[in-house]
Amino acid sequence: MRGDENMKRVLAGLIALVFLTSASWAFLNEAVVEDWLIGQLVVEDDEETVLVPLQDDERWLVVVVDFDESQATSGWGPDEAENLLGQAVVPYIEQLSGNVSTLDITLHPTVVRASKSLQDYGRDENGKDTGSDGTFLPAQLAEEAVSSLRNEVNWSKFDLNDDNLIDRFLVLHTTKGQEENPGIENRIWSHFTEFESPLSLPDGLAIEHYTMASLQTGSSGVGTMIHEMLHQMGAVDLYPVHDQVGFQSWKGPGDWDIMASGNWNGGGRWPAMPTGANMELIRPERIETLELSWPSTAASPCIGPSVLMDGVTESGKILKIPLNPDESVFIEHRKDSGFDSRLPGHGLLVSHHDLSVGDFERNEVNTNPNKPWLKVVEADMQDDLVSGANQGEQSDVFINGTSFGGQGVEIRTHDGLLVPWTATVSGEDNLTVSFSAVDCTPPFQMDLPDHGATLLSDQQLDIVLDGETDNCTSNLTASDGRGVALVQDQLGQRLEFSRQATPNSFLTVEGSIICAGHAIDLNYPVSIMNRIPLESTFENTVHPTSNTVLEVPLNSIGNGEQRLSVVLDGPLSRVATGESNVVLTNDSIYQLKIEPNGLLTENMLVYGTLELTTEEGMSWSIDITLEATSLEERWWSAWTEPGRIIGLMLTIIGISALTSALPSRTTSENEPSTEQQPQEIQQEATPMETDAWGRPIDESDSS
Repeated sequence: MRGDENMKRVLAGLIALVFLTSASWAFLNEAVVEDWLIGQLVVEDDEETVLVPLQDDERWLVVVVDFDESQATSGWGPDEAENLLGQAVVPYIEQLSGNVSTLDITLHPTVVRASKSLQDYGRDENGKDTGSDGTFLPAQLAEEAVSSLRNEVNWSKFDLNDDNLIDRFLVLHTTKGQEENPGIENRIWSHFTEFESPLSLPDGLAIEHYTMASLQTGSSGVGTMIHEMLHQMGAVDLYPVHDQVGFQSWKGPGDWDIMASGNWNGGGRWPAMPTGANMELIRPERIETLELSWPSTAASPCIGPSVLMDGVTESGKILKIPLNPDESVFIEHRKDSGFDSRLPGHGLLVSHHDLSVGDFERNEVNTNPNKPWLKVVEADMQDDLVSGANQGEQSDVFINGTSFGGQGVEIRTHDGLLVPWTATVSGEDNLTVSFSAVDCTPPFQMDLPDHGATLLSDQQLDIVLDGETDNCTSNLTASDGRGVALVQDQLGQRLEFSRQATPNSFLTVEGSIICAGHAIDLNYPVSIMNRIPLESTFENTVHPTSNTVLEVPLNSIGNGEQRLSVVLDGPLSRVATGESNVVLTNDSIYQLKIEPNGLLTENMLVYGTLELTTEEGMSWSIDITLEATSLEERWWSAWTEPGRIIGLMLTIIGISALTSALPSRTTSENEPSTEQQPQEIQQEATPMETDAWGRPIDESDSS
């Protein structure tokens, strides 16, 4: 019996040890515990919306909405919409697909009357079409349209991939779009967006997004209408989003792409085809990937394939040449045919695609011309699209006798490495591109920080060499006059400078690195700074209705001072303000003023970034998370953190188990026992009755 009790105490002790150890770990790793809990709270509603690319069998649902002050009976109703869609949109989709897709448009015959006036959906109070409380107003109009059609439409027809979600829905309103005259701030901008939450439909279906465009703009609005519908197929905007992060007035791919300014070609009636990067998102079947590599045994020079390039509007393929996992070069024949007949020129259009930059999820990819997501490689080498001098011209494209890549118009990776191959264009109307490589495929690879490095005056430049890298040599110079040497030792591989640099200067490292008899040409930008910011995170609480001033630490390395520009980005920028510049020192802070303006509610989380930028486009981000709460900080508030709550619970359970493991108190032999002993019960004899002579009376006889 005593052995069983000891075993139970040992087991309880082990359990206590496990819980108390777990509690200690939870207290020491509160952030890990909180991240884990957040991961467990992810629900299906948080999943990213899947956008279905262009299908062979395209089916669109279109509805016309009007207003009391702009009724469809005034000449802009379903009949006009049917003509516009049939004459312009249908042929565009055919050319976009390579003449494979068919477009079936279901135009609902009933016009939906808006419940409010136009300005109630289009006023710009807190941004484009946004109310003072942050509500995106046109979404209410789209919801009204869905509600009106809810029980009148076979919605399943427009679920193109059988996932119970509607993939194509276009709302045409009977007024002009604000894009025609941005100064009129009570109109609706044409747009694509998601509903705040999916709208339920009959038969278990739902709709998550929509496109809205102007009907009254007429044929000149065709390009904008298609532009917005292509978003439903996964296309991204390539025109620069001119927020404060945009350093120059550059044009992206300009008139060469419908997702840039090409939606306005031909007065908006002849929109351009998408360039290769967007075509890959919309219709990947039209992309032909070409790997330009040769075996190590190949003799130099290496001759690659020659490809006849058909026009994009004539079912021609677009060539994609991968440079590395993030970068590619697209080559396409933009011919004087179909919707491309209104382009600024005709020939082979070459573009450089870089997935390592931009914010794809927020549709902000081409905001920084120094780090473009997609850039046209201009045949005239003028970079007029970057500078904003024009939106495209004939000299941008490659024609007979021109070349690009390793020779001719140079193409370099975001590491400044010259590509090893050269493409040569031949032909007049029917263009052919031929590939070759003087040194075939280099037997080694080199990796540097993307888009240039930022260094302190005395820092060296770390690099990575991979492959056949024994006995490598270099022939490099720096534009500031310093010598540059390749060093390989037990500490790694790096480029060492002959002396310290001048602070706040910009230079390039040029030359070649040679390994195994093969050279890679390098032209690499380097910024020298007094002090370099460190990326970090910042979390705090703010009052949901009153102004709050926060001090955000700006961590950095280096000496002296460094002036940087400051940009607030994301939802945070709608409630926060601060200085546009900061002087970075050893203990710098940034004052962030939070003005709720009716946009915050109790327990709301506000996310955003504070970006520190240089004139050259280098940037560092501080991710900010703010919680709106009116509750004052109490002494016990720290114990409401998830990690501490779990740690406290484990501690209590551990202590409870520990008490079971302790031996019970035993009785001493000298102490009087308090245990009750069984007592012998004494029963008194009952006296017998006698008669007058003393004899016992027999009770049985007395009866």
